[in-house]
Amino acid sequence: MKVTHDRQHYIDWLRVIATIGIFLFHNSRVYDYGDWSIKNAQTTLGATQFVEFMNIWMMPMFFVLSGASVYYSLRSRNGGGFLKERFFRIMIPWLVTGIFLMAPPQVYLERVSHSEFSGNLFQFLPRYFDGLYGFGGNFAFHGMHIWYLMQLSIFSVVLLPLLLPRTKTGVSPAQSVAAKLGSPWMLPLLFVPVGIMSLLSGVLGLGFTEQMGSWDMLSYAMFFVLGYVLLAGPGLQETIKKQGGWFLLAAVVFSAVHLILKFGIRPSFYDAIDMRLLATWGWVVGLLWLGKRLLNFTNRFLTHANEMVLPYYVLHQTLIVAVAYFVVQTGMPVLLKYGITVIIAFAAIIVLYEGLVSRVGVLRFLFGIKARARASTKELAVERAT
Repeated sequence: MKVTHDRQHYIDWLRVIATIGIFLFHNSRVYDYGDWSIKNAQTTLGATQFVEFMNIWMMPMFFVLSGASVYYSLRSRNGGGFLKERFFRIMIPWLVTGIFLMAPPQVYLERVSHSEFSGNLFQFLPRYFDGLYGFGGNFAFHGMHIWYLMQLSIFSVVLLPLLLPRTKTGVSPAQSVAAKLGSPWMLPLLFVPVGIMSLLSGVLGLGFTEQMGSWDMLSYAMFFVLGYVLLAGPGLQETIKKQGGWFLLAAVVFSAVHLILKFGIRPSFYDAIDMRLLATWGWVVGLLWLGKRLLNFTNRFLTHANEMVLPYYVLHQTLIVAVAYFVVQTGMPVLLKYGITVIIAFAAIIVLYEGLVSRVGVLRFLFGIKARARASTKELAVERAT
């Protein structure tokens, strides 16, 4: 284990933790009250509450971490290099792997389990191109769960002028804004732009995008920008260091209030005073604070997990849906079904990644993994000699 001051390794750790969280989240979707690709005959309040809790912080945190990563990426790349890296690392897994490899089996199993299609996968494939998924059809242009990579691709292109350092000054417009937000009282107010984006989304008719992760697209864009701003502003970093613990406490309190009101009391004024956004911002700042205090180190596990996290994300929901399709047909108790699905789906992801995806060059390309560095002539000579 070693500490390094160049790369902020806590960003990588938080990304790994969030990826594990989304795996457990999607396993729970089989048993919550909402509709999903595969549903168990019996649903539970516990699963529904867990899903709601994860919706508070999980995807906002993903976009914040993505924005933070862009800040560090643009310190060593120009605009062209950044877009090239985004194309191979993010867009290919969405446009090719997500849409044409991961999504078809999911849509097929959803249609079969909902009695909307009868037949095998190969008979369904021509039907996959009938209409758009979410609008009465089957073609999942967003790649199902890979909608995150779709939105990340769009944000990376559209928002690049805001994030790219200027040639003359070496400072981006977002960095200039971040430098002006150093006052301690500014950090608690940065949830306000997210609220504004949420209202604007409704005005513009983009509310339907809440189907992707329970937040609308404009709110995700703001979380993405705020991730960049939080890492680019020294004053904000100092404020997080001093106030982060209070944000984490506030996150716990507001999350508890949100869940109690949503599933219990739910007074009439709750819709106008949504606690979720307050809880979300508390989790964002609180987890960044906690991560920087406890997780700013690297080791062999993190190095391996950091390469694995994107293919793990790309694979996970398809395998969960495939396993759950068979598990829900048994008569086992819900908790046992959940445990079996988690274990089998996790094992399948590990086996596929370690045994196939990480070893085959074309699969590394399709899953957004960098090509293995070629060994130098000297290294090859040493390897042959030994």
